[in-house]
Amino acid sequence: MSLKRAASLSMLQSLVSVGTSFLSVKITSVYLGPAGMGLLGQLQQFIAMVQGVVASGLNTGIVRRTAQLREQPQARAQVVSTVMRLVLLGGLPVALVIAFGSGWLARELLHDPALRMPVLLFSGVYVAGLLGTLVLATANGARDYRTVTLIQIGTALGSLALFALLCPTLGVPGGLYAAALIPSATALAGWLVARRQPWWPARPLSHGFSRPEARAALAFVPMAATSAIAAPLVQILVRDTLARHSGMASVGLLNGVMRLSDLYVNIATSVLGMYFLPRFAELRESAPLKREIRKGLATLIPAVAAASLALYLLRDWVVRLVFTAEFHAMRDLFAWQMTGNVLKVAGWFFGHLMIAKGNPLAMAGFELLMGLFWWAAGVVLVERNGAVGATQAYALHNAVYLAVGVVAITVILRRIAAREAKGAAA
Repeated sequence: MSLKRAASLSMLQSLVSVGTSFLSVKITSVYLGPAGMGLLGQLQQFIAMVQGVVASGLNTGIVRRTAQLREQPQARAQVVSTVMRLVLLGGLPVALVIAFGSGWLARELLHDPALRMPVLLFSGVYVAGLLGTLVLATANGARDYRTVTLIQIGTALGSLALFALLCPTLGVPGGLYAAALIPSATALAGWLVARRQPWWPARPLSHGFSRPEARAALAFVPMAATSAIAAPLVQILVRDTLARHSGMASVGLLNGVMRLSDLYVNIATSVLGMYFLPRFAELRESAPLKREIRKGLATLIPAVAAASLALYLLRDWVVRLVFTAEFHAMRDLFAWQMTGNVLKVAGWFFGHLMIAKGNPLAMAGFELLMGLFWWAAGVVLVERNGAVGATQAYALHNAVYLAVGVVAITVILRRIAAREAKGAAA
């Protein structure tokens, strides 16, 4: 499928996501307020982190292998069976740890042990959410963008339904319950849509366990798990620093501007995961790879830059439309946040190329160092500038990530070209 087709489907999915996200942001801002939005953001970052610990590396591996085995259905089915067993093996113990530690997590994460029930509820749907993301990754590797789009739309609609039902009736706890249940929406959408697709085995656990495929999938776990842990954990730590500095209401303002960013940044990141990661994995020669890089940079970055500029110029109107009067101070966060969004998409573009062509262990080290840099910058700048400092740290982190990514990809492309030249000479 072409980039144009992938972008069109991603745009459809993103339009639905923008609409549902707009409504969910409006619902949560009205019924939770700034402080409740801050708590919601903390829980959402925790959920993203613990899901990524198990799923991210394995899902990256299955996207890459499914793309490579498009014409080998039996081998592809064995990959699915192997990775699903790894997901269960890793996910069930993590779910138990979350359940038994729910009281402590509520106290440390949400600053209130009485809010342990949303954490406990999340532990109950955790494994189902992992399996849902596995289905999504398999569809992505098979380049079945229609199914990817349907699953993501189903997840978005399910998430909106949860927030619309629980926030007006239960307030802040209802918002936390809704966030905890979102993985179940992904699982339900994934299984309903994928069960009749040719790339998904009818009995996914019945095709055995391959040690070579397991090793190949696990090779991505250090890199992806580091990335999945580092980004949400850093945001949790920076927000905790901001809560101590300015209160949980300031964390809510930060979470609000980040949720606005997600309305359009997710369009670009969906295209990156849906089209470019499997495409980069397929390409082995430098010339077509360079063409895909130029195509991606010419398509994604100007679009994200234009959306960021528009959102910055319309920030007062957007805050009044989406939020309540309590969120007016959010306008001061837009400049650095929008700058960081453009840098983030550009950096992630090169990051996906490094995932497809680079060394997984080297990527793990890179993600760890970048996470430490973000955390250190966040602590310093939040103490100096409050919530604005958090957005400054976000932009600075993404600028450095992009710079390192450009250097790394230049080296990788030169190595590919040198290998081609050596092969031609031989």
